[in-house]
Amino acid sequence: MSVKTDYKSLANRLLTIYSKQVFQKSMKGAKAKVARPYSESDRRFLLNIIGLANITDSYKEAGDLDKVLDTIDLAKIYSGVEKREQESDKKKSKDGIELGYEDFLVLELLHYFKHDFFKWITIPECSNCKNGSENVDSIGIEGPPINNPDEITRIEKYRCKTCQKSIDFPRINSPTKLLQTREGRCGEWVNCFMLILRAVLGADAGIRYVWNFEDHVWCEYYSSALSRWVHIDPCEAVFDEPNLYCENWGKKMSWVIGINDSYMIDLSEKYITSIEKRIPKTNTVSNVQYIKDVLHKINCDKLLKYYFEYIDPTSSNESEKLMSLYNKVILIHNREKLELNGSKSRIDMPSSTITTKGRQTGGTEWTKARGEDG
Repeated sequence: MSVKTDYKSLANRLLTIYSKQVFQKSMKGAKAKVARPYSESDRRFLLNIIGLANITDSYKEAGDLDKVLDTIDLAKIYSGVEKREQESDKKKSKDGIELGYEDFLVLELLHYFKHDFFKWITIPECSNCKNGSENVDSIGIEGPPINNPDEITRIEKYRCKTCQKSIDFPRINSPTKLLQTREGRCGEWVNCFMLILRAVLGADAGIRYVWNFEDHVWCEYYSSALSRWVHIDPCEAVFDEPNLYCENWGKKMSWVIGINDSYMIDLSEKYITSIEKRIPKTNTVSNVQYIKDVLHKINCDKLLKYYFEYIDPTSSNESEKLMSLYNKVILIHNREKLELNGSKSRIDMPSSTITTKGRQTGGTEWTKARGEDG
């Protein structure tokens, strides 16, 4: 046996021991009790976080993934991917690493979703006389229906000024229903795109829902070629532009949280790329450390859930399972935490390469009211 083989065997044993320690700490952390919220603002924030903790489960059902593949134009998408692969000047990411097939597929999905599949709605038009937003008034909001298979969060009520017809705009959360309706705002766009992303990349693909406290959501996926989580915004068809929100839109933000199958993570350092656009976290919660403690507790739960759902059934060998846990979860999570907390701050990264200023989806008044008009 060579010295190189001995070192590899030793490294694997040490990583297995470390992985077991992380697993055992998660077992202990999952059983730990978390104190009550310190304030009403903390409680409201936690309701958002806890409600999102398992959101990626919404994109797992095999039947739903099959519906996606039956609905979208796969021939058109794969034809677009082939063209992208042939464009040699677009084969590298902004940090100079060559893109893989998976990355071209995501780029083409973004283009297809925005330009061929989904429709943006700021204010719905009148189906009777086809009047646009200038002739439609908002008249209130209703709560969700009692029987709610489409996971409607609320119903926005409008009235046409011309014919007086009432217009309902239900805010739908069900990704499969959105495959049919194909319209909405940020939440609907991201919910539907996440389901499509999972279906096309595969059930085991790393996909992430990204939530911003100041009322925006977007996505990320884990790129095998780039060995990192990559920002994507289906509303804008934007790829790998984390500076988009602060530098281009001029959006002020406090918290940005990412949620994938195996952990949640505070991505504020990645996306709040301008000091002038940084809202102090204490403006939104009274105790930041308390929120971090809750995130840690959630991550203990998520690691165990991921292990027993995805890793434990694959092998009877404990060492193999622990190495799989290390490679699929622990290594990626630790690397990301180091990047976020290390010296390579996103604030020092190059500016966005997008030349068009301000948000492109939504009307002028709507984007201005949200502070996203650049």
